[in-house]
Amino acid sequence: MARKRWDELDLMDNELMNIVASDPNVGVPFCKRVLSVLLEKEIGNIRVNVQRFIPAINSDKRGVCLDVEVEQEELLGEDTKVTEVYDLEPHHADGTDDYPRMMRFRQAKIDGRGMQKGDKKFKNLPDLYMILITDFDLFGDNQRLYTFRHQCQEVPEIPYEDGLRIIYFNTKGTKGGSQSIQNMLNYLQKSNEVSVVDEATREIDGYVRGIRTNPKAEEAYMTIGDIIDREVEEAIENNTKMVTQSTKVNDILELLEDADGEISDTLKSELSSVTDSEQLKKLLKMAAKADSVAEFEQRMKFPLAK
Repeated sequence: MARKRWDELDLMDNELMNIVASDPNVGVPFCKRVLSVLLEKEIGNIRVNVQRFIPAINSDKRGVCLDVEVEQEELLGEDTKVTEVYDLEPHHADGTDDYPRMMRFRQAKIDGRGMQKGDKKFKNLPDLYMILITDFDLFGDNQRLYTFRHQCQEVPEIPYEDGLRIIYFNTKGTKGGSQSIQNMLNYLQKSNEVSVVDEATREIDGYVRGIRTNPKAEEAYMTIGDIIDREVEEAIENNTKMVTQSTKVNDILELLEDADGEISDTLKSELSSVTDSEQLKKLLKMAAKADSVAEFEQRMKFPLAK
């Protein structure tokens, strides 16, 4: 299939969606408006990440690239906390054989970053909205949206709130959903002034027209494939290094668990700060030979000082 011209793109094409969402001037209000209409809820302070690549845990596994990831933040004292995450994906039919399992995979990759190491308070895991917008009907009931949540099969009325929503929007659907949702889906499918029928679509059309007339945005479209490939390659390379480092540190700690003495948080922190592969190899050998944690700590000072 031939690549569309710049002026032929609609928001269902992830290139235009990505460019609009990533624009420093309109990206945030654009995403807030689209999400607030589709989800029929108020969207608070958000941060938008476009084409965020989540690498695999090792080189044999598969990572995932998120078209538009929106994080809603809440101010807690002097810090901010991510309370809700929205994965917003426009999607043309591409031969994917199992969309529910694809969404399960994507959800697992996103949730895998949702908590800090050692955090046992799972209530800190943000709510997650997996949103797939398609121009075809996945489930054959002609609905404009299909919303899925976990539920007890034996006693459906038992509340089971795990914070996960999986929502499929069908731009070709004719049943269900509010008029505002229908209008927004129509505009996503055909992103021009003909589809402007209410305040929300008028606002979104203003953002899109501003982007269409921006020469830098058109230039970005011409090179977006190369940019994405380069960012993915860099992310994979960085992740491979991090996985290798983390594996070696874990190996060292496992060896020290068999030695006399307790492993302090300070020692764990010092080991985690070592990034040089040769130093990590030396420390691994030292851990294998050490009879005690104290002995290892004394010996490790030399290679770390070099």
